[in-house]
Amino acid sequence: MKVGIFHTAFLGDLVLASLLIEGLYLEGHEVFLITKKLAAQFYQEDKRLKKIVIANKKSGFKKISSIFEIAKNISDLKLDILLVPHKSITTSLIVCLAKVKIKVGYNDTALSMIYSELKNFVKEKHECLRCLDIAPEGLISHKTNEKLLKLARPVLTETKNLLVFSQKNPNFFKDKKEFFIVSPGSVWATKKYPAKHFAKLIEEILSLNKSLFCILAGGKQDYIDVKNVLSNIGNKLLLDRVIETASYLPLQEFTNLVAKASFVIANDSSPVHIASGFNIPIVSIYGPTTWKFGFYPTSEKSIYINYKDSFGNLLPCHPCSPHGTKQCPKKHFKCMEELSPYILLQSVKKLVPQFF
Repeated sequence: MKVGIFHTAFLGDLVLASLLIEGLYLEGHEVFLITKKLAAQFYQEDKRLKKIVIANKKSGFKKISSIFEIAKNISDLKLDILLVPHKSITTSLIVCLAKVKIKVGYNDTALSMIYSELKNFVKEKHECLRCLDIAPEGLISHKTNEKLLKLARPVLTETKNLLVFSQKNPNFFKDKKEFFIVSPGSVWATKKYPAKHFAKLIEEILSLNKSLFCILAGGKQDYIDVKNVLSNIGNKLLLDRVIETASYLPLQEFTNLVAKASFVIANDSSPVHIASGFNIPIVSIYGPTTWKFGFYPTSEKSIYINYKDSFGNLLPCHPCSPHGTKQCPKKHFKCMEELSPYILLQSVKKLVPQFF
């Protein structure tokens, strides 16, 4: 069958949809992904996808024309079925206009009456399993579904393309260096662990293991965050083992670097799920959000951390947001500011004791 996945959320959400993509691919379906430009770049070399269509949702007066344009692009694919994990009103309006016989969404999605079938959205489940749930019965066989449920994490493909990174760091892989990745960025300001804390954590790890390297990574939009971490590293002798890649590295190469990393440390953002997609050990930091929302790391070795006071209690205001905000609603930002880098260090040592 020709199966479309219409998903225009953040990159992390699209990474988590990879378990659904894997299931459809294993069943021999032709899989079409309709998504934003960034996610299209992420999946551009993924052979499991028949085609990727960029859905450019515009704003202002151009929004109406973009709705009709995206709906037409979906119609032109002549799909047998359209799966829609995204719940926004704009998405539903596009789905309404698209000429597809079977349209499947969640039971709590906007304008749910326009869908031909609704699936239960189970808040207690991990997001990659919720995406898998949206496939109607029979689209993925029971045998394949059981296999995916047992795996219960994203499934990503490594292309091994590291041309840009190798040009910038020509001897890095020749010397077989072991490295970890720190990704300090996020779309939301309150999801960002403070640069001074990240810097201290990196210093402590590199001081304990003289052979490890740290790659400070992210997209170009994260470069300021990466630069702030670099400027807070007090021990300048350690900077020779810190490599910044946010200013130049393509998204797909970042993904391939993650696949080779010894471990990853990141905020509650897409690198957590990319690491999980390759089963790389991960320490994930949660400030205003919580792992209970279903966006926790799923690598076999993973630790997720929320700030707790000296009595082991979470802040009374936590969680304050399902996805983060621009500013702390309480103006104190204790969930990140008071989360000691030494607590994270202990978590890293517990996660990968072989390096310490």
